[in-house]
Amino acid sequence: MSQKTLARSIALMLVTLIGIGVFLLIALPRLNAPKPIQPMVELETEDTENLYAEFYVPEFELIDRNGDTITHEALDGQYTVVDFFFTSCPLWCPGMTQSMWQVQQATYGTDLRLMSISIDGEVDTPEAIDGYATRYRCDEDRWDYVTGDPEVVADLVKDGLKFDLGDPNETEDSGRLINHPTRLILLGPDRRVIGLYRYDDPDEVDELIADALKLMQ
Repeated sequence: MSQKTLARSIALMLVTLIGIGVFLLIALPRLNAPKPIQPMVELETEDTENLYAEFYVPEFELIDRNGDTITHEALDGQYTVVDFFFTSCPLWCPGMTQSMWQVQQATYGTDLRLMSISIDGEVDTPEAIDGYATRYRCDEDRWDYVTGDPEVVADLVKDGLKFDLGDPNETEDSGRLINHPTRLILLGPDRRVIGLYRYDDPDEVDELIADALKLMQ
């Protein structure tokens, strides 16, 4: 074998090894990451214009970031983007909040509302969610942060939106891990779901923004 052929063989081997290494770096974290929970039921409706028509936010009474009572009436009569979070969330919540912030910025000057509801009311006091909202530069005039009785939130998620919630688990570093919906949820003025959007898919976030802007016209 000539030196030139040997050099080409070595170069090809190095490229192959690098490719395998890059693949493992990208694929393994995704394979090991917890799976976001999905709706508990398949969508079945005769309304072809809105596949989510049977999903809705039921009546509730919780507390906002200022310690004031907030109810389902804050959602009535307007379009709202809702997500569920908790302030110590180590996985999905920071990315979800960033996507909500993107929606906030892209719909500036419209009547679109946003609401983030904590599923960990035992830990997430009004002071805690206020600090979280401030850190993420949330517009208090348009974006409500809500906390309160975890059982009330669990009933809201399971009974109306048809998502399941797991029990809190302690992580190795004494943190908390709670399964919760990881979709951005667009609600109509009747509190019924218009659409569910992946927070980690830029195309779906753009689709949410486009849908919201169209509704605001």
